[in-house]
Amino acid sequence: MSTLTAPHTGRPTGGPTSARVDTGRTLAVPGWLPAAGWPVLVGVLVVLLAYYWDGPPYNPDSWRYYELSQTLGGDFFRIASRHSYQSTEPYSMGCGPLWPILVGVTAALTGTGPQAGLLAAAGCVLAMAAVLSVLGRRIGVPGLGPLVTVGLLGFVPFLDEMITARTFPLAGLLLSLLILALVSTDQRAATAWPAAGAAAGGLVLTRPDTLPAVLLLAVLLVVIRRRDWRWLVPAGLVLALVMSPWAVYGLAHFGTPFPADNRIIAMAVPQLYVTDVIDVDQLPTATDDPVGWLARLAGNAPAAVLQAAKAAVWAPTVVATTVAAGLLLLRSRGLQLFRSRGLQLRPRRRPLRRGSRWLSVSLAALAACTAQVAFSEISTGYLSRRYLSLAVLLMLLSAVALIWRTPAPARLAGRRTGHVVGVLLLTLPAGWALGYQLTTVPPDPESLTGGVVEQELRRCRSDGTLTIVTSTEVGRHSALTGRPTAFFPDNFADIPVAQRRDWIATWGIDQLYLLPLPADADPQTVQRHDEPRSLLATAARVTPDPCATAGRLYQVSLE
Repeated sequence: MSTLTAPHTGRPTGGPTSARVDTGRTLAVPGWLPAAGWPVLVGVLVVLLAYYWDGPPYNPDSWRYYELSQTLGGDFFRIASRHSYQSTEPYSMGCGPLWPILVGVTAALTGTGPQAGLLAAAGCVLAMAAVLSVLGRRIGVPGLGPLVTVGLLGFVPFLDEMITARTFPLAGLLLSLLILALVSTDQRAATAWPAAGAAAGGLVLTRPDTLPAVLLLAVLLVVIRRRDWRWLVPAGLVLALVMSPWAVYGLAHFGTPFPADNRIIAMAVPQLYVTDVIDVDQLPTATDDPVGWLARLAGNAPAAVLQAAKAAVWAPTVVATTVAAGLLLLRSRGLQLFRSRGLQLRPRRRPLRRGSRWLSVSLAALAACTAQVAFSEISTGYLSRRYLSLAVLLMLLSAVALIWRTPAPARLAGRRTGHVVGVLLLTLPAGWALGYQLTTVPPDPESLTGGVVEQELRRCRSDGTLTIVTSTEVGRHSALTGRPTAFFPDNFADIPVAQRRDWIATWGIDQLYLLPLPADADPQTVQRHDEPRSLLATAARVTPDPCATAGRLYQVSLE
């Protein structure tokens, strides 16, 4: 069986023979690794698709993307499911357009309906592996793509993004294209920099919250290598060109070239929640009360740190891969490769000579994405481990490449160690991903249809807006029927009656639906379940509607 090794370019350095570090000899990449990675990756994806195909655990975001995907060729991005803090315009400002477009195209080509998002997400994962494989060949690590991608599936929050048909698989693909383009700038600057701008634009159009990361990355690239600043101009022009249709959309509907409802949350002084009733015009922001805003950020910071720690606990294979790379780098004195004034590589005995630009690019992107997700979570107070997905992708990319490219102790730089490392990097994340997911997240047989609740909502439909407490039913009902729906606000009990009436009038609420309760529900649960009805009754006339038999339906009127 053949192995692929880096050329010998140095000689052993001091210490006993068993502990020597050969500056030119790295771990032997098994010849079977590039070919074996693909069956493992495809096998994991096939198992997940087969398991969840008829019952993906979709959530409100999943249904919102599917709803928006159906606007292609029509009234683009018109949305019927409502967030109470968004504009009263019937258009979405809650997400970028690229993922819904991809879901819509996939649905049109395959005729898969709501499952199109699941299929598109799996396709993005495969495409990400293909892009990273090209990068691996550039930097001398055959099989890099499947290794990193299988490792990323071992990060449970990213895997959850895939099976719920959300944005991070596409964002990971576009980030991989961005890294590949930046690494290629040394050989093909005239084409690679514009390609980097296009990939960055696509990334922002997928997840608008990544714009600060893209801008910070541009700054870091200039700090690392100052002569790159002149190439940022064509890259920036291409980025602007890619984003220009979205800017036109934002100006037409919201009067801003960059519509994103998270800005409202991030800049607000009071802590806000998705389903709060918010008077945006009277909302104090960081501009009005900078001290109060900074105090809110400080209050959110400990929870964000704890969230990151919890993410590490639920990603043991990611942590193990990163720690192994770090130990190997320290053991080989790889830290001496860095200049004291920055991240620019200065090869010493040239141990990472081939494709050395990849490391500076990857670490700069990791720093930018980490800073962006930290600020996003602290400024909004919305903590979710899935937001770490892009940072984890870059961490794995750096770690896996360093494992194969860093000079190793002489006793490790052999075929046997290479085979063992290759097997572990493929099997442990794959086993963790499947074992955890299949045992903790069962398929939902009513996910795509809504079961008896959805049938009842369709049978009892009115002309106005329906409000439901459970957000998944809100998103699914709008996506499947196009009917206006609204989340029932979490803070409804805390606002004055006049503001409650204003919310009812603004969104045209004329029905409230309470989901069925188990027959053995305790009195406290029943009381909490009935709270939306009693709160609405303080501001409007609420009368039972006998049309519903499974749940409870009420007519709501301000007259």
